[in-house]
Amino acid sequence: MRRRRAAATSLALILVAMLTACVSLPSSGPVTAGDPEPVEESLELDTFARGPQTDATQEQIVQGFIEAAASPRGRYQVAREYLTPAFAEVWQPDERATIDVLADRAFEQTSETTMVVDVTPTASLTSNGQYDLPESSAEVQLPYRLEQVDGQWRIAEAPQGLLVDELTFEEVFLPQALYFYDTEYRYLVPDLRWFAGRDSVQTSIVRGLLAGPAEWLEPGVVSAFPEGVQLDPNSVPVSSRAASVGLSGASFDDLVSVQRMQAQLDASLVGSVRNVDDVVLSLDGAEQNVPALSPQPEVNPRVDPRPVVFDGTSFGHLSSSGESIEQISGISPQVEGLAPDGASVGPGAEAVAVRSAGGVAIVRADEDAAPLDPRPGLVVPDIDPQGVVWSVPSDAPGELVAFLPDGTELQILVPWSGSSIAAIEVSRDGTRMIALLGDGARTQFVAASIERDGDGFPTQLGPVALRLSSVAGTPLDVAWLDARRVASITALPGGETRVVIQVVGGFAEVIQGPADGISVVGGNGERDLRVLTSAGALDARSGVGWQVRATGIRFTATQQPD
Repeated sequence: MRRRRAAATSLALILVAMLTACVSLPSSGPVTAGDPEPVEESLELDTFARGPQTDATQEQIVQGFIEAAASPRGRYQVAREYLTPAFAEVWQPDERATIDVLADRAFEQTSETTMVVDVTPTASLTSNGQYDLPESSAEVQLPYRLEQVDGQWRIAEAPQGLLVDELTFEEVFLPQALYFYDTEYRYLVPDLRWFAGRDSVQTSIVRGLLAGPAEWLEPGVVSAFPEGVQLDPNSVPVSSRAASVGLSGASFDDLVSVQRMQAQLDASLVGSVRNVDDVVLSLDGAEQNVPALSPQPEVNPRVDPRPVVFDGTSFGHLSSSGESIEQISGISPQVEGLAPDGASVGPGAEAVAVRSAGGVAIVRADEDAAPLDPRPGLVVPDIDPQGVVWSVPSDAPGELVAFLPDGTELQILVPWSGSSIAAIEVSRDGTRMIALLGDGARTQFVAASIERDGDGFPTQLGPVALRLSSVAGTPLDVAWLDARRVASITALPGGETRVVIQVVGGFAEVIQGPADGISVVGGNGERDLRVLTSAGALDARSGVGWQVRATGIRFTATQQPD
C-alpha cells in the first residue's frame, strides 16, 4: 500500500512544504574522523516546521501547531513554541495520535478564546505505538483554549497527543515489527508498532520490547526480557552499523534467557532499521558475546506452497500445472469418503479437520474419521499447529469450541460480537486467530490472541480484539498470508467481490476480487493468495486482475507448517 500511495504522498508533501514553509534536511550522517564519539547513523530525512508568526490569529496558531507537530525533532520543539510555557511543560505528544483526513478537517471559533477542530478519525495510535481502527466513523470535536502571552496568542489547553492527517502520518511514522515468542519459544511473533521520527527509531523499538507486547497480543505471547529490566544508558546508539543495547536492573544469570533476549533484539532491529546489521548487548555494563540459540526460533513459518484442494473426487496437493491432484498418504481416502465441503490440514499433513453434512470430524493418518462437532451450520473448521480443532456455528459467533487432540471439548469465550461469523483461521505460530464477522450490512475483520497452558493447549482468547478492516458486503472467508498479513473476501451485489489484504496492526489494501468469488486461501506471502469462484475456478492475482490457475475445484483447504 505504501508503494501504491507513493506518488500521491510525494505530491501532497510538496504542497504541504509550500504552504507551511517546511523543509526536509538530513538530520544526521555516518561517523567521520572528526566525530568526538559515535553517533546514531541515519541518512533519513527529518521535517522542520515553521514556528508561530507574529500577530497570528487563533485559528492560525491552532492550525500551525497541528502542522508543526508533524516534526518530532527535538521532542517536538517547534510545536511547543505554539503553547503557553505552562502547557508546554505538560503536553504529552506521545500519549496518542488521532489520524484523520485533512480535507474533512474544520476549524470553528466557539468563544473569544476557544477553538474547536472537527475531525472524523480514520485510525488512532496508542501510547505504545499500536495502530487501531475506530469503533465508529462519528465526528469528534477537539477543543483548544488560547491565552495571550506577551501580546501573542498561544495554546493554553489542548487534547494530549497529536492530530495528524493520513498522508502525513505515513511519512512521519514508521512501521516496525517488535518480536515476542509463542509460549513454547518455537516462533518469534511480530507485533507491529508505529514510531515517529527516524533518528532514534532503534531506541523506540528497544523501549517497546522492554515494555512488552501490545494489549491485544499480550495473552498469547511471552518475552525473554525479565520484569524490571531497564535500558541503560537510556538510548540505543548506532556505530559502524552496530546498535548498542545496554540493560540493567534485573538478574541475567540464565544463559538461555540472554540468548532469547538477543534473538528478540536481532529480529526486531537487524534488517528493519536502516544501517543496523548487528546488535551488541551489554548487561550491567559488561558487553556480551552471546551464542546463537539452537535451534533458532522461526520468524515466518512456511507452509507447503502447493494448495490443498478437493475436486469432488480427489483430495490433496494441486500440481504446479493445476491439472492433477497428489493425494496425501494415509489421509486422502478417509477425507474423500466423508463427502467433504471444507477442510483444514494440520502440521505435516498428519491430521485434517473436515466439515461435511454430518458436522466436523478429525481424520488422522491411517485412522478412521472421528466425529467432533455435530452442530448444524458450522463454518469450515481450522486446525492449529498443536493439532487443536476450532469450530463455531455461522449464526452464533460467540459459541466457539476448541477440541484438543485427545477429544476434550473446551468452550472458548470470544472478544468479538456480530450477528454472524463466516470464517476463522489460526496463525501458523499458533498465537493469533483471525475472524470474519457479519455486522448488519458490513463485514468486520478482527484478530485475537490465543492464551495457552504449559502444554501448549488453548485456555481462552485474549479479552481484547484488534479491529482490522471493515467493508460493506457479506463476509465470505479469511486466510493468513504470512506471519504479518491476512486476507479476507467479501461479496457485493451482482456477483462482485472485494478482497482485503491487511497488515496486522497496519494498513489495509482493498482490491476487486474475481467475480463470484467464494473463498480465499493463503500460501507463503501475498503472491500466493488464491481465490476460488463458485464456478470452481482457482484464481491468482495477475497484475491488476486475476488469472485462472485451475478449474473444477470444489474447495481449498488451509494448511499448517510441517
